[in-house]
This record gives sequence, C-alpha cells and structure tokens, in this order.
Amino acid sequence: MEEKGVWAEPENFVSVFRCTTQKYAETFLKKGEIKFSTPSSWVKYAFEKGEGLGDKLEVTMATFHVFDIEHAIELNQKYKKYSDLVLIPIGQRVYLKRSRDMELPCFCFYILKQSMFDCPKEEGKHSLTATVPASYFRDFMDNLDPQEVEKLNRKEKSAVIFIHDYKEFEQRIINALMALGLNREEIIITRVSYIDFDKYGEYSWWDFGQRPPKELTIKHNRFENQSEARIIINTDDEKIKQILVKPIEIGSLEDIATVSNIYLHGGMSVEITVNLELLD
Repeated sequence: MEEKGVWAEPENFVSVFRCTTQKYAETFLKKGEIKFSTPSSWVKYAFEKGEGLGDKLEVTMATFHVFDIEHAIELNQKYKKYSDLVLIPIGQRVYLKRSRDMELPCFCFYILKQSMFDCPKEEGKHSLTATVPASYFRDFMDNLDPQEVEKLNRKEKSAVIFIHDYKEFEQRIINALMALGLNREEIIITRVSYIDFDKYGEYSWWDFGQRPPKELTIKHNRFENQSEARIIINTDDEKIKQILVKPIEIGSLEDIATVSNIYLHGGMSVEITVNLELLD
C-alpha cells in the first residue's frame, strides 16, 4: 500500500456545494436567493418525516439518561441561568436545549475538506480523488429511489449547487445581511463538529460545554456524511428574524456558481489536481 503523507491544514476545504430542489437552485443562481431555516423546523421535520434532512437532536447543550438523577441536577444547575432552557425527553434520554436558539435563522452547506483526500507522501503534481457518500444526497431526498424522484414535478426534483468562489459568496451574504441591520458579530460562520452521543453507552451523559448559540455547531455523528458548515444569525431582533422567514436576494450568482440538475443517488466522486510541497 502506498505510504500516505499528512496535510498541514486538513480542515481547509477545496469545494462548497448545497443539495436542494431544482426550483430553489434556479432562483439561487439567477437571483442569489438565500433561504434561511431554523433548527426547530429541522426537529419538526425529523419527527414528521424521519431523520436525514431533519434532526431531532439539533441545539443539544447537554444530555443524560432519564434515570440519571445526579447529572440531571448537575446540568440543570449549570444551565439554569438560561430562562428559556427546555428539557426534551426522547426515548430514554433527556436533551437540554434553549428555545431561543431553536429559532435562530441558519443557512447550511457542504464543505469538501482536504482531509477527505489521501495526502501523497511525495512532492509534486498529483491527481487526488475523494467520494461524497450516497447517504448525503439520499438524506436530502428522504431516501427516495431514483424511479420515485423521476415521478416528481420538475421543480421538486434534486439539484446540486456548486459554489466556485466561496470567499466572494460569503462576502455577498454578509453584505446583504448587514444591509438589513445586523452587526457583523451577529453573523456567525462556522463548521459543524460531529460527536458520537452514544459513545459511552446507554446510561452515559454529555455536556458539550458550548457557549450559546455555539451548541448549533454540535451534531450527532450519524450526520457526519453532511460535512456541514453554517451561517448562524445570532440576533434577538424580531424584525430581522421575520424578514429572514422568507428568502432574501443577494443578486445573481451565475458568475461564481453552477447548478447540476441531477439526483446523485450513488454518491459523487471528486477529482482535484494539486502541486504538493513538503514542509519541514
């Protein structure tokens, strides 16, 4: 087996894309239509239609087994300063969440990290390949078979938006959001970390220790295939949140993005060419 090297910056990403419907992809490209959602809507979707696009455990600050009285008291004591703290029982576990953060507008996208490619040991030019798993694309179509997707209205069929200049894309979103009245520090752009909530067994407990609303950056590793980054709008301005209930337009993105109207039911292979230099 070929010996592998180690990336200097494994978390750097080389590509950004978003799985969506053909209807939304078209308006995204032509008008720069950005549609924010809320964690509460993802939780609702998970309970109604199953997990994948939805996630019952969004915004979890801490969790413990329903019969773990010791940690129930300890965690409730720690987080009691949040007047909107809610305890959500799901199965045999209880999840601590903030109702405020459940309603924060968020925009999510997939980042293809350097770490997803094997790093060659030798310097020079290399062609590298990584695979985006089929489960990512299937999650966003509720695991429909290709034959079922073909029966859908064209606008509801699957599409993938590819962002070719992420920095420019990010800046255009920031400019549009600040024009609404947001301060820059209210616009949080961050990556999601994936943790195995069940790592220590059925009766284990977790305190993720994130300062709100950064608990929005923690997800169960069941969703690791989504390799997600998020734009979180951390505001209490109800006027702005009401504006973001509907999509905002940041102008045509045809100069920095493309759309593929395809359902990648079998996953996607990505090939890049790199010119490597060894670091001392």
